Amino acid sequence: MAWQKVAFVLSNADVRPRPKRSAVWQLNPPKKENADRSRHRNDQRHQKHTHIYRRENRFPLICVFSAASQAFSPKKWMKTMNTTTNIVRMQPRSIAPLSPRLVAPSPAIRIADSYIDKPANAVLQNSRSSRANRQKPRQEGDLAPDNKKKTKKQTEKQTSPLGGITLTPPASVPALADFDFMSPAPTSIHIYNDRGRPIFAFLRVPDSEQGFQRVLVVHGVRHNNERWHLVDDASRASMLSQVSPKDGIPLYQLDKLTERSGAQVIVMFDEMAADIVCDALTSADLVGFVVVSAMPETNLAPLSTREVTIWPNAGESGAQEALDVTKNLKNIRYEAGDGQGSTSGIDLPDNLPDGWNPSVSDPESAGIDIASIVQSPAPPEKAFRPYVVMPSGYKMTKSGLIFEDDDGQHQVTNTPFNVVAECDLSESGQAGLVLRWLNRGQQIEYVVQRGQISAKGSNLSKELRENRLLFPEKMTRSLLDFLGTVEARKFIRTVNVVGWDRLSGWDRPLFVMPGGDVLGGSGSAEIRFASHLVNTAKERLKYAPSGTLHEWQEHIASRAAGNSRLILGICLALTSPLLKILGSAIEAGGVHIWGGNGLGKSTYSNVATSVWGDPSKLMLELDGTKTGFENAAELASCIGLFLEELKNDDKGINKEIGRVIYMWANRKGGLRSGPNIALRDTKEFDVMFSSTGEYHLKTVIETSGGTYTGGIEARMTSIKAEPAGSIYGLLDTIHDAESSKAFVDRMKADCERCHGTAGRHFVTKLIEDVSENGKTDIREWFSKSIEAFIKANVPAGADKMIHRVAKRFAIFASIGELARGYGTLPWSEGEAFDGVGACFQAWLDDRGGLGSREDILAVQQVRKFISLHRFSRFEDIVAARTAIGGSDCYLSTVRDRVGYREAVKTKAGDDAYIYYVTTEGWQEICKGIDPAKAAKAVHAIGALQAPPQGRGLTTQKRLPGDGKTRVYVVTPEILTAGDALDDD
Repeated sequence: MAWQKVAFVLSNADVRPRPKRSAVWQLNPPKKENADRSRHRNDQRHQKHTHIYRRENRFPLICVFSAASQAFSPKKWMKTMNTTTNIVRMQPRSIAPLSPRLVAPSPAIRIADSYIDKPANAVLQNSRSSRANRQKPRQEGDLAPDNKKKTKKQTEKQTSPLGGITLTPPASVPALADFDFMSPAPTSIHIYNDRGRPIFAFLRVPDSEQGFQRVLVVHGVRHNNERWHLVDDASRASMLSQVSPKDGIPLYQLDKLTERSGAQVIVMFDEMAADIVCDALTSADLVGFVVVSAMPETNLAPLSTREVTIWPNAGESGAQEALDVTKNLKNIRYEAGDGQGSTSGIDLPDNLPDGWNPSVSDPESAGIDIASIVQSPAPPEKAFRPYVVMPSGYKMTKSGLIFEDDDGQHQVTNTPFNVVAECDLSESGQAGLVLRWLNRGQQIEYVVQRGQISAKGSNLSKELRENRLLFPEKMTRSLLDFLGTVEARKFIRTVNVVGWDRLSGWDRPLFVMPGGDVLGGSGSAEIRFASHLVNTAKERLKYAPSGTLHEWQEHIASRAAGNSRLILGICLALTSPLLKILGSAIEAGGVHIWGGNGLGKSTYSNVATSVWGDPSKLMLELDGTKTGFENAAELASCIGLFLEELKNDDKGINKEIGRVIYMWANRKGGLRSGPNIALRDTKEFDVMFSSTGEYHLKTVIETSGGTYTGGIEARMTSIKAEPAGSIYGLLDTIHDAESSKAFVDRMKADCERCHGTAGRHFVTKLIEDVSENGKTDIREWFSKSIEAFIKANVPAGADKMIHRVAKRFAIFASIGELARGYGTLPWSEGEAFDGVGACFQAWLDDRGGLGSREDILAVQQVRKFISLHRFSRFEDIVAARTAIGGSDCYLSTVRDRVGYREAVKTKAGDDAYIYYVTTEGWQEICKGIDPAKAAKAVHAIGALQAPPQGRGLTTQKRLPGDGKTRVYVVTPEILTAGDALDDD
């Protein structure tokens, strides 16, 4: 008696015998592996044994029962599969010799896999059809028993190329240079092969928000152009399934795995990380390893017989991903009946940042020795152990925290949350716990002090609710019990100040953004920003990036080019991170842009603040106490302060501006007492600052009753908003805009849409520069750049205060050029130097000379007094002498006389006066300044006569009724000499 194989197609109708006439069956995944054999034992042909053809690591595909008579070939039967639908046509008595490969997958099995992966539209259509319909002759084009033909529209939809690409066999291997047209350009290409033939590749493209993006490329025809094409994200998953072999997506470096059958395999989850580890092992002469990379849906069957070590990405999700691969490999080995393979894992340090792998940062900087760590793997249960140990009875679900006891389940919280890590609190030194949850799509991080959990009168539950971690009042105790007993494997350090982290060191610098984001973070010490004084979520929103760096460059920075004030604003905004790096080589300070309404001062503010965040949220309102201004500076340390427009109507606040400027420029707050009479730590900060207003800062301060000194101007320089000769207000050029208004309106809209990316990019590049070259090289470069700026912009003989201000402007210009080199700014070389230099010259022209600011202010004060009181406070000396009855009988109308005036002719023949000011009168004129220095300043401009002989600047003069008296002789030049600063 011969034996015949009878095939059964597995469907959701279990297992059915092959019919004797043609029929159509729908392929569907089986509900269970064991094909209910007992239902077929009554078959008149005696069952001998069963072979199950299965997809690797998946459900069974075909059951083949060996029975008397003849043999059935699944390979030949599979050739009848319709490749357009999920339908298989089974011809009667498809007989072929029995294949010796009863279990191993065949090409026919791979063909079937693609149909099983696709959802079925109907179930076993043959069983649903009527008897008459089954016996009706089949017509050409019929694909189902109901004889419904596909419409033209349906056919076109099925055959249309995915993403507009019709796949074709590649004639060449894709090269990185083929994609230079992309912006930004990809940094690497990773090619996937099948049997030595490239089938697809991933490009690694820099991304300002995520670090990088993986872009799929496939070979095919699109728009009649056959080449390697980019695939959009929406089509990526479907395209991968089409271009990959039918048994699944291949491993990265599968060809090397096949070539080296005896090598130990290291599985990564990132192609570049795999390449980095491979290069490191090769350099260390460790040739017994093959490094591959896997992704979801990767076919792991080639690893079933190999010794495998899994290298996870750091963090909870990475450990879970590695654990899933471990379980899948175990299932594959079990189903194949092969016990040769083994699996181990890399036990990474607990404190690596989430998602870290060797492609994120240099492994050495993270404390990872690749050669050592791959040779000492750990069991999977240790390497991929949970990051959080839950207390007994508690579990986290999608609906929140659950506690289960003998009375059943209790809903502790209505909000699910993650326990991120244990931490210490820099403010109090206490232990803490970092929690994270979502509030209406916004991620919230909250640090719980362990001491708050059991402390009486603690506001912990109130604060959690305020941050929308919701829970019933009656479950408060259960929640606190959980927080008091849960353990986290990970430990992080918290800081309560922003800017450069003080403990990281300059070999591995970290930069903390307001709101808590950390730039850098390549080392093993992960940190978080946490302060009870700050609404972290609110600060994060202020500085959240919007748009891309490329968009900001195109729409804002590019159009700022050629506009000196906008260039200054961008350069100033980028300066604060350098204050700590350059140390004593740079002074903190600021700029005040002043001018009338409608000039475009708000455009300056919008452009400057867009470097770091949302312009509408970053402007600081100048309304508060000195302590409030200290806190504002500390919260913006290494970022910068941007003030709302200074107005001339709030005398109380404006009077204190001078003190605030000194505090910010000196980088240190005031002393204040703490508990037990001890002094609190003085607040420190590193900020450059900027403001705008209708009036010069001198006018704003003096109008409110304050005193404007040279020290204030040295620290905050006032610059006219309108460049000399400009017809566009604050702007030098409007580029391609129709008008200055159109330019300003467009710039405002673009700043609202694109912001917060340039500052982050600049700091990231600065971190790389400092890590690689150290602070010394950067300081030397700045020293040369500052020297070049001063040489080009400061006249010989200028006062030291001019050099002091020029040095700060030189820093602005140098940072602009540095940012251009980093790729943060899209400007041409020298653009920052020219723009900032023009602003410095505008200040110098308005200043009133090259002397010291104190001298200029003294001349201005004397000039102002004489101009206002020449007739009311100065007596006419001739009239007093020639009065009837003598000078003693002269009846004067002058009150509070400070001296005498005498009419003279100038060299040009104009009428003028010489003023003889008594020493007492000079004291009054110079009220608030040094009278002696004022006299020297007035003499220096040629407006005060010194005696021909003798010392000092006073001259003996016979005055009416007083005899010989020492006076200051002020010449008519006091009203014309020098270009004094306008007191607008």
